Amino acid sequence: MTKLIAAMKEPGFSWPICHGANAGKPGHETYEDCPVGTTVGYSSQGNNGGGGEPDQCIKTVDICRSAGQRASDADLRGAVIRRTFGDRGDSCTEQIATPRPRRADPYFFDIPDEQGVKQRFWFNLNH
Repeated sequence: MTKLIAAMKEPGFSWPICHGANAGKPGHETYEDCPVGTTVGYSSQGNNGGGGEPDQCIKTVDICRSAGQRASDADLRGAVIRRTFGDRGDSCTEQIATPRPRRADPYFFDIPDEQGVKQRFWFNLNH
C-alpha cells in the first residue's frame, strides 16, 4: 500500500485495473447519505458561482403548527438557513442545515459476483 500511495502522488498516475475482476477504477464518495427526511445541501458556493461541496443535510420543518403541535427540539437542531411565509400567513417553513457525516472509508470498488451483481467494497487509503 505504501508503494501504491507513493505512486499515486506522481504525475500521470493511472490506477491499476484488474480486468479479470471487472472492477474498473475505484470510486470516491466523501460523505455518507443524508438521513431519511432530509436532502443534500451545500454550505457554500464553489468556484465560478456554481454549487460547492455537498456537505450539508437539509430538513424542511413546518413552523406554523399550533402550540401543541410545534416542531420538536430534535426537528430544530442545526442552523436555520431559510424561512418562508405564505402571503396569507397560511404557510411557513424553516430549512434546518446540519453537517453531513463524512465516510470513514470514502473509496470503493464495485465488484461483480458470479451472477454479475455488483457489490460495493469500501476502503480508506489513509489508514
